[in-house]
Amino acid sequence: MNDPLPPAGAPEPFDHHSPAFADHWPEIYAGLRAGCPVAHSPRHGGFYAVTRYEDVRRVLREPETFASGRELEFDGRVVGGATVPVTASRLGMMEMDPPASLAYRRLIAPFFSARTVREYTPRLTTIVDWILDRTVESGRMDVVADLGAVLPPLVIVDLLGLPLDRWQHYAHALHQGVGHRKGSARAIIGVMREMRELVTGWRERGSGPPGVCTALLEAEVDGRPIDDDLIAELVFMLLTGGVDTTTAQISNVVGHLDAHPELRRRLTEDPGAVPGATDELLRLHSPGTGAARTVVAPTTLGGVALRPGDRLFLGIGSANRDETVFPDPESVDPDRANAHQHVAFGLGVHRCVGAHLARAELVEVVRALLRRMPDFTVDREAVVHRPVIPLVNGWTSMPVRFTPGPRVVPEHAAPLPETAVAGTADRHG
Repeated sequence: MNDPLPPAGAPEPFDHHSPAFADHWPEIYAGLRAGCPVAHSPRHGGFYAVTRYEDVRRVLREPETFASGRELEFDGRVVGGATVPVTASRLGMMEMDPPASLAYRRLIAPFFSARTVREYTPRLTTIVDWILDRTVESGRMDVVADLGAVLPPLVIVDLLGLPLDRWQHYAHALHQGVGHRKGSARAIIGVMREMRELVTGWRERGSGPPGVCTALLEAEVDGRPIDDDLIAELVFMLLTGGVDTTTAQISNVVGHLDAHPELRRRLTEDPGAVPGATDELLRLHSPGTGAARTVVAPTTLGGVALRPGDRLFLGIGSANRDETVFPDPESVDPDRANAHQHVAFGLGVHRCVGAHLARAELVEVVRALLRRMPDFTVDREAVVHRPVIPLVNGWTSMPVRFTPGPRVVPEHAAPLPETAVAGTADRHG
């Protein structure tokens, strides 16, 4: 039975797709944590919003009760998926459950391990500097279009071994998708089709790019090679997972440092404090809006009885600001002892497989900006936040000014010819 409409003057039901949520999500989450931490909403087919840290943590760490799979049947209804509402196509192992999800994770994780990322960091540093070189002489930059929208897609395409000359095409489609812009489904389907064509070509040649793509091509699960369509789906999952949340977080970080000069000064004087501050900024400005799960066994959560088939939306940004776990949650303390316990990357069997890479990108961006553009100033009158944040919380535009400086990456070390990125500034919402 559908929930009745709220009476006149009553608060609107929780809806992470609404403009009101985009504008007031910290206050909305704080109200729910205090008064109704597991709150039902009739929006998007009906779901419960889970807002306290310990409840979110439990759901993420208990896949036997809270499933990620897409096509789960209960009383004639088919529900599921890792988003509310479910996306147009499955998101790889993010929308699988153990043991299948773990089998594919074991194949992929070594290529995104802490050691692998450390070995990649010199290349990452060069890419960051090369991107900054494109604007450093002008004294102005849009953090979203000129940095955030360039670095993550270029890095993940580089790591996966996909055609570097296609990175802008992939990035444009993914940016459209997370903003639910008109035509985004068609753009995403086009990128997925391209992934399938690439996999077909690799199979015909007998090998793909060095690294995770070839590992998937050569692997067996349960004694059988992985189907080419599934390989394409997993590569697409890695591609999309490596782009928009980091794009968003780069602008979140720059905006915070501009508004808090004492923190900027601390990090400028002590670059060793940047990793700790990065965790705190991920906690405070969680770029991923949330994750979804489906109840598959009767249980109680936050005092609410749940039945199989009930859908949950996990408020990641709310859990990371839970004052019972992170005292004075609105402040960024690089020395906070439990900052690393944030859930911006998830937890458990579905913790973000690219977490080490995303964190390294943010650390390198902060260090490079403080080294090369230490006096950057955000034009607060010109910043534009995304009008809706159903999947990712970030900015559409964030212009900054700074004292011009010299380029530092020699031409022979550039990851791409200058012409390959001319006019990339795709403003996305």
